[in-house]
Amino acid sequence: MTEYDDEERPLVFTRLDGTVVVLTAAFWTINALQLSARSLISPSEFNQMEGVVLARLASLITGIFLTLGMWIILRRLTETRTFAWFWRAAALGLIVCLIHTVLNATYFRVLTDYHTSSGEFFLHPRNVISTYISFLWPIMTWSALCAIMVAGDNLRRQQARTAEAQAVAQQAQLAALRLQIQPHFLFNTLNSASSLIGQGRAQEADRILVRLADFLKHTLTAAPRELVRLENEIDSQGRYLDIEEVRFPDRLSRKLLLEPEAMGAMVPSLILQPFVENAIKHGLAHSVAPITLEVGARRDGERLKLWIADDGSGTATCTSGLGRSLANAGRRLHLIYGPEASLRYGPSVEGGWRVDIELPFEVVA
Repeated sequence: MTEYDDEERPLVFTRLDGTVVVLTAAFWTINALQLSARSLISPSEFNQMEGVVLARLASLITGIFLTLGMWIILRRLTETRTFAWFWRAAALGLIVCLIHTVLNATYFRVLTDYHTSSGEFFLHPRNVISTYISFLWPIMTWSALCAIMVAGDNLRRQQARTAEAQAVAQQAQLAALRLQIQPHFLFNTLNSASSLIGQGRAQEADRILVRLADFLKHTLTAAPRELVRLENEIDSQGRYLDIEEVRFPDRLSRKLLLEPEAMGAMVPSLILQPFVENAIKHGLAHSVAPITLEVGARRDGERLKLWIADDGSGTATCTSGLGRSLANAGRRLHLIYGPEASLRYGPSVEGGWRVDIELPFEVVA
């Protein structure tokens, strides 16, 4: 089976990264200035020791690089919810703070005579705790502010996705009209109706024309950026299949496996159309025997699972037309739902072609 996914994008320096770099440098600089101001207000022999300024500068640079290292690790979690992101950052910050404390004590031991003059052991518990706390507040505050910035960045991304999804959905609808309502499709449908009238089967011809009118009306008026109830989407595909079953009365049949609880779920309008038409076009084109088209839906906890399968011998691996529409549908799902949606399609184990769609289960409040 083939799974749709975006191309892996290289890590690039974003505006959010730049803001975090500035924030990190500012926090540790403020922390260093605070210590320097304290030493000026309360002068001591320690502050007059040779190497103290150099040790503090080394500690400042270390703090900046360790915190930026945290960001490099955490930036891959920018799609995570704000509170979850903060707690992960805070947990990582506890470890980073301990590393910084140890390195800070090392700098002062190597660059100053404090440990020798005071007679204290390296990493004395009292100093470790005091230093750890002094380093902890900037890291935790940094984590909180970064979580807020990540939330804002997620909101901007979602707005951008929504805008892009609207544009892509509109293009998908126009592409659907070009691919699904081609002149030969209308000609074949009208020709089938004309043949039925000539055979004295006016009622069946009338049913075809009514279904064709309903299908065209739904396709032309559906707002592609909006969500519709799954039962409405299934009804739309039912109109389309009614027409195709009349055109291929001995070669096409349908099988619906629809869980009642799933029918109230909200899905993107016309999301099933390219998969249903793909199965009919390529399934029938490559099969001599009749085929059965299966459309299924079920709820799995907070997830909605949809599938379209046929038992024909077609591979549906065309590189243009409907084959491209499958990839476009996957892109549309990603733009609307992000990583919460998945699309897989490919040859089925039992034979034929199968498409599996998984979405968040959402209903109208």
